[in-house]
Amino acid sequence: MKKDNTLQEKILNAAQKRMIKFGYRKVTMDEIAQDLHMSKNTIYKSFAGKEEIAKGLIKRLQQQLDDALANIEKKYEDPLRIFSNSILLLRIQLGPWFEHFFREISSELPSLWKEFIHYRNGKILGIRSLVESGSRNGIFRPVNPSIATEAYLGAVKAVTNPKFLERENLTFEQALDAVLNIWSNGIVDLSDSHVTI
Repeated sequence: MKKDNTLQEKILNAAQKRMIKFGYRKVTMDEIAQDLHMSKNTIYKSFAGKEEIAKGLIKRLQQQLDDALANIEKKYEDPLRIFSNSILLLRIQLGPWFEHFFREISSELPSLWKEFIHYRNGKILGIRSLVESGSRNGIFRPVNPSIATEAYLGAVKAVTNPKFLERENLTFEQALDAVLNIWSNGIVDLSDSHVTI
């Protein structure tokens, strides 16, 4: 069983390297097999096809993110550190996936994309407890945690949509940075003496 898992990992690693660089559509099973110096039949023993490999990649990515986010929560107590390190992790880990792979699976494999969106939304909704804790401890302004979380989720949903990123010629990292900046700092420049609130 362990040998099979190792083979699956090798296949996923080769597929990930190609699909992040070229996207889902352009990558073929022949290319993955060639990269691994094995026959397609050997790959088919572990994965029924390219779609199954894509599902395996998403499942593995989610597990890696879960593990890394759990480690951040264990390492820090300060809600602001947890939040900022979690956002940094997501920015680094997810950025490469958005350029080609996620842009294509949103149309090529819509059910897989919806599954990933559901996962992402759940992770974002998890920041509610950080907002509550930060507000309680005076680290954040006293805000309604539900509204703050939904506002952040809504912004992330809108601007990390592959179609929006492509239309606006933005990277995932640029969009996420902008959302985080607006969410944490607002849009009003309070240093301007003409502004009154």
